[in-house]
Amino acid sequence: MDDRKRQINEAEQRKKENLALLDALLAHIGEAIFERTGDSYREDSSVFGELAAYRRFQGDIASSQDSIQAAEEQMRRYKELEEEIDVKEREDGLCSKDLAGVYGRLGKLLLEDSAKFDEGGRAYGDFCAPYQSQADELLTKVLSLEERLAGLEQKEKGNVFSWIGKSAQSLVLRSFLGKAQDNLEQLRRTVGERFTRRDSGSASLDAAEIGVLCDEVEQKREEQRAIAQDLASLKDEKRKISDGFSAEGGPIRYIQSLKNHIAQVQNELKVLYRRMGNEAMLIDDSVPETGMERMELVKSLLRPEDQENLSSAARTSQTIRDCDTVIEKLKASLAIDDEKAKIEKCRRMIREKQEKIALAEKNILELEGAIRDSEASIEKLRHLL
Repeated sequence: MDDRKRQINEAEQRKKENLALLDALLAHIGEAIFERTGDSYREDSSVFGELAAYRRFQGDIASSQDSIQAAEEQMRRYKELEEEIDVKEREDGLCSKDLAGVYGRLGKLLLEDSAKFDEGGRAYGDFCAPYQSQADELLTKVLSLEERLAGLEQKEKGNVFSWIGKSAQSLVLRSFLGKAQDNLEQLRRTVGERFTRRDSGSASLDAAEIGVLCDEVEQKREEQRAIAQDLASLKDEKRKISDGFSAEGGPIRYIQSLKNHIAQVQNELKVLYRRMGNEAMLIDDSVPETGMERMELVKSLLRPEDQENLSSAARTSQTIRDCDTVIEKLKASLAIDDEKAKIEKCRRMIREKQEKIALAEKNILELEGAIRDSEASIEKLRHLL
């Protein structure tokens, strides 16, 4: 029995392999037939009605592939935009830093020149008046802290406690000095920026060096405006792509859904190919009179190079039928053995029941004999009463 089960498994495996081979052969034949139709056959033909489905499937696949290509191109463009935006933002940051530096130099120069008594100096003095006292105070504070820090560093180290105290004082002074320097630099930048945004009518009073710095500021501002315009354009394009992907559930998900759709359509197309290939394989079999026109059409689309595939398909189909026959016979043989085993089991159970019945009948006879003996004994005893 085990040998027959092994043979069934082997036959089923051969059948599975040949079914896959047959599907491939029929699909190849059917695909070749459809490809040869070209544009010379009408889709609404009653003889060749599958043509409309074939062309619809092909168009659907091509459209989905174009959509995937477009989505992948959008993804590449999105990554390019992210890189370009990152570059532009770094450029904008550097430009802002350079502009802040020019503002600081200009503010420092204006505050230093505001005390001069020439015509330009008076103009700068009027402009810088609201900031001059704060600038002088911060500058004095910076110089004082620098002087105290320099004096502290010139002291001898002494013992460990002196060294610790000196380090603590130095740390505090450096902190105060850094904050004062930052405040002074921020004030200078504020003065420089506000000076460049004043009424342009007074520009003719600017000294040469101040005029050069103002020109540099305007140049940096123009550069920053250009960067800002580029950034706005890049971010707008990125937003549009992002909005499109959001509506489609994300690029990866959208592309995967298209690939799944293509796979589904390709499966439907393969079913169509196999059906046509199977029809071509059976083309010489007897057909109803109503199918003669279709048979002739299919024949006209076959080529000599298809004969090898058709022959292979016919042989493979016969092999599948032979496997079915072998499997059917082996399963029938196993089923017969199963039924025989059931019969033998039933007969064995009958024998066991019969043996039990015989034993029970024997026991009944013995019991009946015992009853008779007891009754006879009772009768004898009654005579003694």
